[in-house]
Amino acid sequence: MLRIDSPAPDFELQLHNGLRFRLSDQTGQKYVILYFYPRDFTWGCTKEGCLFADHILEIESLDAVLIGINNESVEQHRKFAEKYRFPFALASDPHLEVCHNYRASWLGGKAIRRVTYIIDKNRMIKGIAHHELLIDRHWKHVKRVLVRLREDEALRTYNRKAWNL
Repeated sequence: MLRIDSPAPDFELQLHNGLRFRLSDQTGQKYVILYFYPRDFTWGCTKEGCLFADHILEIESLDAVLIGINNESVEQHRKFAEKYRFPFALASDPHLEVCHNYRASWLGGKAIRRVTYIIDKNRMIKGIAHHELLIDRHWKHVKRVLVRLREDEALRTYNRKAWNL
């Protein structure tokens, strides 16, 4: 896995909704949650996706965008997202390039780790969750990190305004 406070590698991937997502387009705009997961339609991955879907309004209210990533096809992702009504995008990384760059692939690139990265508006990694079985910990960690990032941002804004008085 990558390290906290290291730069998040840029990438561009096709989303299940036909759009493309480029991480650098979010710089200065939104926090980004990238969650890497092994396979669509499996018990654990469905549970994780549903957990994030249940909290999407809170994620958005914390000024973040959520993207799920694995190596399955855009069409497979579309079916998965439609069946479970996921209100967030799933990205296809067919050659595991992004998974590799984020150290989310293992077993010689044959499998994907269940790892979640929280990236700030300057494209720096500020949080990492890696629990293969304790899936609910991903959301809890994401929430803690996003709340802290928002509080830090509010404090920086307040301090700038206070010094400019």
